[in-house]
Amino acid sequence: MCILFLHNGSKDLDSDYRLVLVSNRDELYDRPSKDMAPWNEDPGVIGGRDLEAGCDGGTWLALSPLRHKIGVLLNLPNITRPNAKTRGRLVADFVKSDAPTDEYVDSMKGYASECNHFVFIAIELACPTIKTYCNATDKLSSWEEASLGFSNSYPETPLKKADAGKMKLKDICTRLNKVSDKEQLTHELIEFLKSKERHLPDPQLKANKPDGVYEKFSSIYVSLPELRYGTRTHTVILVTKSGCVDVVEITLQPPIDLDNPKWKRTEMQFTL
Repeated sequence: MCILFLHNGSKDLDSDYRLVLVSNRDELYDRPSKDMAPWNEDPGVIGGRDLEAGCDGGTWLALSPLRHKIGVLLNLPNITRPNAKTRGRLVADFVKSDAPTDEYVDSMKGYASECNHFVFIAIELACPTIKTYCNATDKLSSWEEASLGFSNSYPETPLKKADAGKMKLKDICTRLNKVSDKEQLTHELIEFLKSKERHLPDPQLKANKPDGVYEKFSSIYVSLPELRYGTRTHTVILVTKSGCVDVVEITLQPPIDLDNPKWKRTEMQFTL
C-alpha cells in the first residue's frame, strides 16, 4: 500500500504554490532500497531506487526539475502475473524522457501489459497537468480538481482514506499558501502523513485484504509490525509559481528496528 495526495494551486490567485505533493511509501521493512538522491546515470533526476533483485533500478517516485516532471507508481492488489515485468521502471523511464505524458504512455503500453496491475501518476509541472494511467483498464485520465488523493485502487474509486485525506490536504494548503508559511506548511504536511486515524468502514479495502488485517490499512500511516510491513518513507514536494522546488524526504533507515526506529531527513532545493 502507498498513498499520494496532490494540491494544484495554479488557479488559486491567493496561493504562492502551483503544486503541493505529499506521499507515503508503504513496503516490507526488509526490502532493500536507496534513499532519494540524484541518479548516477542521470543527475537531473532525483528519487529513491528499489534495490530488490529484478527491479532494474526502478522507483516508486522520482522528480526531474530539468524536464519539469514527477512520476509516481501505485500498485493495485490481487493480480499477480507469472514472470511479470517490473513496474518501477515506468516511473524511471518517464522522468528520464523528454516525451510528454500522452506520448510516453502510448510508447510504454506494450511493456505495461506485461506488468502486474498499477496506477501510474504523471505530473508535468509547467501548468501543472496531472494524469493517471491504469494498465488494468488501459485508461489515461486527466484530473482538474484542486485536491486529489490516490491509493491502491482505481483512480475513479478512491479508498476512504484517500477521499478523507484530500479534504485535509485542501484545508492545510488553503490556510498555509504563502512562501512565508513554508516551515509551518511542511510541518503540517508531515504530520498529516503520520496520521493513524482509521477510515472505516471501507468495503473496497476489505475486499482486498484479509479479515483482521484490513483495518490496519485504513489509515494514511500504515504499521503492521507482525508482517514487517508499513510506512517507510514520507515525501513532500512544494513547487512555487515562480519555479522554486523544495523536496523533503523522511525515511526509515535499515536495519529497521521498530523498538528504536531511525528516521533520516533529506532536504533539497531546485529551480525549474
